[in-house]
Amino acid sequence: MKSRGVKTRNGLIVMLLLTAFLFGCGKESAADNATLDGEEAEEQVIDVQKLHEANSDIFAWIKIPGTTIEAPVLQSSEGDDSYYASHDYVKRYDPDGALYIEAANGNDMCDFNTVIHGSSPSDGSRFAGLSQFLDRTYFDENQFIYIYLDGNALVYYIFAAYLRDDTRLLEQYDFSYASGCQAFLDEIYDSRSMSKIIRNGWEDQVVPENFLVTLTTTDPATGKQLVVIGSLIGDVAGTIDRYVDYGDPE
Repeated sequence: MKSRGVKTRNGLIVMLLLTAFLFGCGKESAADNATLDGEEAEEQVIDVQKLHEANSDIFAWIKIPGTTIEAPVLQSSEGDDSYYASHDYVKRYDPDGALYIEAANGNDMCDFNTVIHGSSPSDGSRFAGLSQFLDRTYFDENQFIYIYLDGNALVYYIFAAYLRDDTRLLEQYDFSYASGCQAFLDEIYDSRSMSKIIRNGWEDQVVPENFLVTLTTTDPATGKQLVVIGSLIGDVAGTIDRYVDYGDPE
């Protein structure tokens, strides 16, 4: 089954596509305005190609409006999933690392679940701000994740945040099959806890045909894995697509 899954609720898609258009299309290029330290001219295109020229492992830029999270996203061209856990976006040694995906994810954002890793250093950088999503008021006030690719801009609607056992999601679940996608969704929706927040109206609404991004870090307070999960609702270029395999993984 082909999936071009953009989930909409109460006309939200119209507003968000316009927002994505403002930030990702139809504007004068911001090649001179997008920099590797997060500086960006308002309502300008993030020139991912220019960032890629600075470091070919940079494939995206992530921004969560209303938060301090705004940085390049990388994938090791050598297939070393641990490299950017201890190196920054220009390959300098840094124990706080950078924001990165594993080799098991494609950098086109067309997987069911793209998992973006980041540390939570005490200076509040990287993914330290994710812990605030465990507060219901903060969660309700900050709803969107923007991801800019070369030639595209994506909008994800944050629908879940919670603490979980520290396991590698891409190893625990086989997202190449619908059954593995559903198993992860069952984890999100079925395991209720004091730390789990689900967006009102989104209970049991996401299905294997959707596209997710999971932001993950280690929660400093508990040592558990903290995940903030968004579902794709805006795809400006219309290129996010995949085949959903409902076959038996055995």
